[in-house]
Formats: sequence, structure tokens, C-alpha cells
Amino acid sequence: MNKPSRLTLLLSALILSHAAGAATPDEQAAALFAPYAKADAPGCAVAAWRDGKPLFAQGYGAASLEHEVAIDAHRTVFDLASTSKQFTAAAILLLVQDGKLKLDDDIRRYLPQLPDYGTPITVDHLLHHTSGLRDYLVLLNLAGVDDGDVSTSADALAAIARQQGLNFQPGSAYAYSNTGYFLLAQIVEKVSGKSLAAFAKARIFEPLGMADTSILDDHAKVVPHRATAYRPNGPTGFVQLMSNWEQTGDGAVQSTVADLAKWDANFYQPKVGGAWLVEQLQAVGKLNDGTPLHYARGLMVDQYRGLDIVGHGGAFAGYRSELIRLPALKLGVAVLCNRPDVAPARLARQVADIYAAGDFPAAAAAAEPAAVALADPARYAGVYWNAREGMVRRVEAQDGKLWYTAPGMKQELLPVAEGRFVRDPKRTAQPAMITERTLVVERPGEPPARFERVAAGAMTPAQLAAVAGSYHSDELNATFTLKLKDGKLWMTVPRFGEQPLDNVFADAFGAAGAVLRLERDRAGKVTGMVAYVGRANGMKLVRRG
Repeated sequence: MNKPSRLTLLLSALILSHAAGAATPDEQAAALFAPYAKADAPGCAVAAWRDGKPLFAQGYGAASLEHEVAIDAHRTVFDLASTSKQFTAAAILLLVQDGKLKLDDDIRRYLPQLPDYGTPITVDHLLHHTSGLRDYLVLLNLAGVDDGDVSTSADALAAIARQQGLNFQPGSAYAYSNTGYFLLAQIVEKVSGKSLAAFAKARIFEPLGMADTSILDDHAKVVPHRATAYRPNGPTGFVQLMSNWEQTGDGAVQSTVADLAKWDANFYQPKVGGAWLVEQLQAVGKLNDGTPLHYARGLMVDQYRGLDIVGHGGAFAGYRSELIRLPALKLGVAVLCNRPDVAPARLARQVADIYAAGDFPAAAAAAEPAAVALADPARYAGVYWNAREGMVRRVEAQDGKLWYTAPGMKQELLPVAEGRFVRDPKRTAQPAMITERTLVVERPGEPPARFERVAAGAMTPAQLAAVAGSYHSDELNATFTLKLKDGKLWMTVPRFGEQPLDNVFADAFGAAGAVLRLERDRAGKVTGMVAYVGRANGMKLVRRG
């Protein structure tokens, strides 16, 4: 027998060593969640499945710090927050199947207490977030209602019914709105005679064997095996971060990663609703002008590494969630967490990367955009305002580069031609255009964001003093007080104390994500303000003193 050479022995040893050191998919997935594998901290449950077969299911961290209960992937229940919306959409579509309502019905047919805005808002507008209705979460928060307060469906309906205007004309734009899905729950109750919780239990959860799934519409109700939500408090501590709001439709589904796998299976072998329901849930919306959206009905439909990806995430109180599926691979992943300082969307996709390794299409090498020299970069710098969406953006020239900025965000603008840029070139690489008066930023799955250049704010202390006073909003049922202190305006928000106001541009102030634009009479005296808060814009505040 010939003896193996020293080189053969060395290569064999290297191969064996590599094989022994190669992490299995389960080990790679576990490594992603290792930072949350602590008995004295909240964490996450994760599950992955493919073609109806489980691949991985594990809990990390504590479901209850008070009782030292660990997260169990098979039993621990989490609040899904907005990941709940797909179940609300399914309930509506089942009623359409039953012949009890139509997607193009005017919602005032079922909810006549809502204002008539002159243009009908349809059930499908609610499903696709194209209704223009202001987000009730923002409305209640501005009125001084905290997440920890008990807040009912009646409270939300009253806040919505007080609104004298819309964010935009129905169907003309897209803006994510919890109001729409909350109202869908009210429509389910009106049409079926059952609460959304009872309807979903009988028509969705029980038929699919989702025994640990329910909709919480009573803050005092005991939910077996539910994880408590927490937020960090100091370097190593945590405090509870729970909500006592009782609205449903936009959230409030309580479930496990194991039950979500059963729901996902319905998209391949539908027991509930048949193939029509599956198709309708994943049918993306369109605007009045035909612009397609990424938002379907309770689900986002997008592309990931060359494949369709369907899913939804959620965030409310201290809960975070993500449920995704890659239909071409029949691969699904659920990540549910009871702490807010995690990114379940990123984690879910990383888990998908692990269990679908080698199954994604080969990615074509993306050509990096080539930068060009600008004659005068500073000419593009300035303050830009989007009134429809209530957004202020700045373009700043620093160290020979241009930056697109907002509170908590700073992205490079790479010039590819005069007036044409690529935003965040190393990540999103979305086009942007700047002229003498406008900034237009492209966004995937929805129309571009359009901004107008505005004059920078530079009010003197005397001018600020003329703004100080009391302002009341009938739409918010709240009064706000502005005071001048140490040369700066401060606004007292009901229940939430004082907030400093920055003069973000001429006759406009910003605080905590909100923008307040002054209204003046012909003499220039301040008579009121208009509030813009992203998902709720255009609320009138009248000066009272």
C-alpha cells in the first residue's frame, strides 16, 4: 500500500478542520440572536419553516422578568402590533366573499358618524392606505393620551370624527394610516354583528388551528403565556413598556411564532378563503393616476435579493414583530420580540439568508454611480418643506459633500449631474433632483416626495414673543400654550410637559417630529397655527390669548 504524501495529509487535515469548524444553519441563526440569550433581559422568539416543514424555532431571553419565565418559541405569546393588519384584511375579504360588503363601498355606508369630505372613501382605500384619513394614534397622543392610559374604540372614533380635513384626497397618494385598519375592524363588527376578535377567532384562527392566537380588545383580559414588554432603563436595567389601548384592526393580535407558521401555510394550501383570498391579500394597490404601490391588503409586496418577498412588521409599546415569506422558495420566517431596541425586519431577512443560502438568483454586479464635480455645491443647500406629508428636510454642504438631513437621519447626496443626485449611494441609492425651488426624492413603491425650498427661520426674540400665547384645536380637543423662555419658544403639550420649539423655517416651528406653521391676519398678527405630524397633517389651532 502506498503511503499518502505529506501534502495529501496536510490537505486532508485542512479539509477536516474546515468541515469541523463550519457552522450549521441552526448555529448561524443562533449566533444572530446570541445578544438576546440572557435570562435577565427581554428578547425574541424566532421560527423558520420551508414548504410546510419547520427548520428552526427558538426563544431567547425572558418573557417575564418579574417571574423569571423564559421565552418559549412554541408557547410564548407576543403582541404583533401592525403585523396584525393582514388578519383584519382577511376578515374584510371573507365578508366580501360572503356577499356582505364590497371593496368599493363608501365607508360612510357603515360608519355614518364620520364626516363627509366631499369625495367618497372606500373600503379599499382603507386597505391600501390611500384614504387620506389622519392617523388616530397621532391624534390621541396630541390630545394627551399616553400609551399606558386606557383608551377605547369610542375614544378613537370620536377623535377621527372630529377631523375637519384629510391629509390628501382619497386615492391620490399613499400614507400609512392606523386609522384605516381601525375603521376596518369597526366595519367588520357592523356587517357581521361580531367584534373583530370574535369574527377572526371563528373564521380564521380556529379553522387554522391557531389555538394560541387571539385579538385583545380588553386591556384587563388575561392572555395565557403572554410576554411582558420592556424597554431599557440604564446600562443593564429594564422597565415595563405596555399599552392599555383597546382598539383593534390596526394591531392587537396576540400570537406565537408557531401559530404564524400555520397562518403562512394558508398561503400555499388555503383552508381559509381559498385561492381568491390569498390572491386578494397580495394584490398591490394603485393610486388614481395608476401609480402602483408596494402595499397590498395588510401586506407589503417587495423584492429581496431578486425574489418576491411578502410580509409586514409591527412596533407598538415595547413589542416588535416581523413576518415574511419568500413565495418562490416557500420559505417563511417570524421574529417576535418584547423589547424595542431590536430590528426584527433585519433579523428575519438574515435568517432567510441562512436557510435559503444558494437558492437566491445570482446578483448582477451593480454599477456604482460615478460622482461628478459640481460648479457650486452650496447652491443646492437649503431648507425644503413638504406640506402634504408634513416633512422638513435640509440639504447641507459640508467638507465638499452634500448631505440630505432630517432629525435622526443624515444621508449623502452623490452628484451624478448638475441637479441630479443619488441619495445614500452605498445603501438605498435612490435618485433625487434639486432645482432652484424644489427637491424631489424618489421612493420605492410610492410616489416621489416633493419639497419646496423655503426661507430659513431667523425670528428675533421680540418676534418670538409675539407668537407666545394659548392655542386651541377643536380637532384635537386640546389647548397648547407657547411661552418665551431664555430667548426660545417652549410649547406645553397636554400630559407631556414642555417641548422646545426650533424655528425650522420662516413662520414655522418644529418639535418632536411635529411642524407648526403660523397663520397671520392682514396686519401680520398671529391668529393661529396649523399642525403637521407626519401621518396627521393640517389640524387647525386657533389663538385664544
